[in-house]
Amino acid sequence: MRKSTLDKKYIITLLIENAVTVFLVGFVIFMVFTKRSFSTWDNIVNIINESSIYGIAACAMTVVVISGEFDLSSSSIFGWSTVIFVICINAMGIVPAFFITLVCGAAFGALNGLLIAKVKMPAFVATLGTMIAIKGLAYVMTKAQPINTNNATLKAIGSFNMGGISIIPIVYLGVLVLFIWFMRYTKFGRDIYATGGNYEVARLSGINVVFSKFIVFTMLGAAAALAGMMYGVRIKAGWAPYGQDLALYCITATIIGGTSLLGGTGSVGKTVIGVLVLAVLFNALTLLGVSGSMQKFIRGLVLITVIMLDAVVAKRQKE
Repeated sequence: MRKSTLDKKYIITLLIENAVTVFLVGFVIFMVFTKRSFSTWDNIVNIINESSIYGIAACAMTVVVISGEFDLSSSSIFGWSTVIFVICINAMGIVPAFFITLVCGAAFGALNGLLIAKVKMPAFVATLGTMIAIKGLAYVMTKAQPINTNNATLKAIGSFNMGGISIIPIVYLGVLVLFIWFMRYTKFGRDIYATGGNYEVARLSGINVVFSKFIVFTMLGAAAALAGMMYGVRIKAGWAPYGQDLALYCITATIIGGTSLLGGTGSVGKTVIGVLVLAVLFNALTLLGVSGSMQKFIRGLVLITVIMLDAVVAKRQKE
C-alpha cells in the first residue's frame, strides 16, 4: 500500500515537473494542423535563429540559478553590449570591438558577483541596482538614440547562411557544449552544485563558496555580452532597450528546463528545452496574429506559472 502511494506521488510530481513540456507538445500538434506555415522549413529555421540569441545567455543564467542566485541586470548588459559593440566597430573594427565588449560584460558581471558574494547584498537588490545603472549608462552613450554600423566585415558575418541557419546558432551550440562540459566534468562545476545545494555545508567542506558565486556572475555577464553582440551581428545596430526581457526570459527557460530556483539541481542541457518551449510558443502566437502587447502579458503568465510549478514540486519533494 505504501509503495503504491509513493508511486502515485512520484507520477504526480513527474507530471507537474513536465506540465509545460506536455503543453508544448500539444500546442505544436495543434499548430501543425491549424497553421500550415508553422511547420515549414523557413519557420523552423526562424525559430532556431531567434532562440539562439537568448539561448546563449540562458546557459549562463542556468549556472547562476544552480548556484542559488539569479541576475536581473543581464538584460541591461545585453543592451549595453549592443551599444558598445557598434561604437567600437565604427571606431576600431570588429576584432577589438569583440574583445572590448566581452570584457565589459564580464566586468559588469564581476561587479554583481562582488556585491553578492563578498559584500553579501541580496541578489535582487544588487542586480536591480546595476540593471538600472547600466541601462542609464547605455542611454548616455547613445544620447537615447539607436546607433547603426555599415561595417563590411560585420555584414559578411551576418550574411553567413547554411541551409537558412545563420552563424548565431553555431555560436550558441559552441557555448552550450562549453557550459555542459564545464558543469559536468570540472571540479569547479561540481563546487557550484554544492554551493547552491547547501551554502554552509559547502563552505565547511572547504569549497571557496565566495569565489564560486563571484565567477558565475562574471560568466553570465560575459555570456549576456556575447548574446548582445550576436544581436548586433543580426541587426547591425545598438540601443539600450534591446534585450529588456532577457533576464526574465532566461530565468523562465531555466525553470522550464528543470532547474530549481532553490539551487543545487539542474542542467544546462535541459535549459535548451526551455528555450525552445518559449521560442515555439511566441512564434506560434505571432503566426496566430496575437499582438506584441498581449504576448508580453502571456510572457508574464508563463513566468508566474513555471515558478508556481517549481514551488509545488519543491514542496512535494520535501514531504
